[in-house]
Amino acid sequence: MEALEYNFPDGTYKFITMSRSVYTIIIKNSQVFLNRKRDELRGKELRMDSENIEVLNPFRIEVGQPAILALQPLDPKAAFTTRITSPVVKISQEN
Repeated sequence: MEALEYNFPDGTYKFITMSRSVYTIIIKNSQVFLNRKRDELRGKELRMDSENIEVLNPFRIEVGQPAILALQPLDPKAAFTTRITSPVVKISQEN
């Protein structure tokens, strides 16, 4: 796959970034969640790693480009938290 969008069919999708982080996107019933696993050797820990975080924005993730996502905020007073990844190197759909 070369791209992934918020309106794809329900399912589980993965993308891997240049920094070797593995992100899982879960699309179900018009809701989208993100789950990140960092590279244990080089990866920097980010908030809520390995937990599902709701994605709030329509998105298009493309190979060769960073993914830019608005996520459920950590601070309840905030509208969202932005996550910008290193460039995406691979996108796949899980079975």
